[in-house]
Amino acid sequence: MNTFSNDLIGSVQSLLGTIVIAVFVITFVVQAFQIPSQSMENTLLVGDYLLVNKLCYGDEGRAITCCLTRRSRGDIIVFHYPVDPTQHFVKRVIGLPATVCTW
Repeated sequence: MNTFSNDLIGSVQSLLGTIVIAVFVITFVVQAFQIPSQSMENTLLVGDYLLVNKLCYGDEGRAITCCLTRRSRGDIIVFHYPVDPTQHFVKRVIGLPATVCTW
């Protein structure tokens, strides 16, 4: 019975370690998003998944910027919807700083 309890304790420790690492990675490194609408239909289909690198393109105030490249036209970005911050938008960059976009 002692071997069984040691195996059980080892399994629980392994499971908890995996959960802690997964939560850290999802919170600070990478997050998966699913395309909910047809707005990106030419390149991304409804139901496709994206992995967003939060280290390079995270919130400006709290992320560690590790990428040397800046956002450019055509990049796909994920951001919080300003009216409802719990909702994420997946869009393509069309304007850069100092670009005037008109209809």
